[in-house]
Amino acid sequence: MKEKILCIQLKQIGDVLMVTPAIRALADANPHAEIHILTQKPSDQIFQHNPNISTLILHPGSNSIRDNISLIRRIRKERYTAVIDFFGQLKTAILARLSGAPIRIGFEKTGRSIFYTHPVKDTHTKPYSALQKAHLLTALGIEQVKPGLEFPVGPDEETAADRILESIGWDRTKRLISVSPVSRRNYKIWPAEKFATVCDALVDEWDAQILFLWGPGEYHFIRDVREKMRHAALPDYDIPTISETVALLKRVDLHVGNDNGPMHFAISTGVRTVAIFGRPLQRNWTPPNQDNHLAVEFDPGCKERCHYPKCEMECIRDVPVEAVLGKIRIQMTQTA
Repeated sequence: MKEKILCIQLKQIGDVLMVTPAIRALADANPHAEIHILTQKPSDQIFQHNPNISTLILHPGSNSIRDNISLIRRIRKERYTAVIDFFGQLKTAILARLSGAPIRIGFEKTGRSIFYTHPVKDTHTKPYSALQKAHLLTALGIEQVKPGLEFPVGPDEETAADRILESIGWDRTKRLISVSPVSRRNYKIWPAEKFATVCDALVDEWDAQILFLWGPGEYHFIRDVREKMRHAALPDYDIPTISETVALLKRVDLHVGNDNGPMHFAISTGVRTVAIFGRPLQRNWTPPNQDNHLAVEFDPGCKERCHYPKCEMECIRDVPVEAVLGKIRIQMTQTA
């Protein structure tokens, strides 16, 4: 019987992207195994063109008994040899147990470890999230994992990206800087007036073109920055798919933004980045020892012992513009 391994990671697309280094290492160590992924929309786009994934299974994302029974039957039918629960919530721990797989791996947590055959102790060193997830592979004897994220896209997405840039008047002789001032977490939102100052500086110092990135329900962030800028950014365009956004990022010279999905997408393409961090610790979400990806954070004295929401969110509000511009200048000298 051919070996089959199921990897489970649900929810936010940034978190899902963080499992791609582990999946690559798993595929390298098991070249003849089938690797399946259980995830949710829209995160499934990450794996549409991933050569290490042979089967993509969508979680229904509902509490419907009927839907969940159908999912369990689907998983049991595959007769997996191993299940790796990267998500680590009670519902996925139970799902791992119900899979019938003889090897079930997840982090050692109260109330969940009983569902795994190989509960793995957390490192408690707060490493880069991708490496923290990959630590689960030590249960299979895989110790070394390279942290590079992967989000391959197809020719349709590449064509769509070129079409978008052509439609908004991209001048290929000028530097193209993508900017993402969006987030659904208020402790990750750097003030619009500070983003506007940075965007204007990019135009003043490098005659750069500013390409804003946003998703459904996020345009108000873009509008707020546009209204505060002295210069004009590239015009609006129809919201692309996530995969098309990744293709757009492959064409920029630098990405600047909050700690959000587009930041991780940019990292996956290899483009240089400058990330602005609030409550999350930058070391948890920035690849270690990589000069291509710089981060700026401000610690008002409570980042290691955060008491959000009982605060003024000084950690994100008070990140200085000059600190961000300093990192941008470092990156821009490398993009000439």
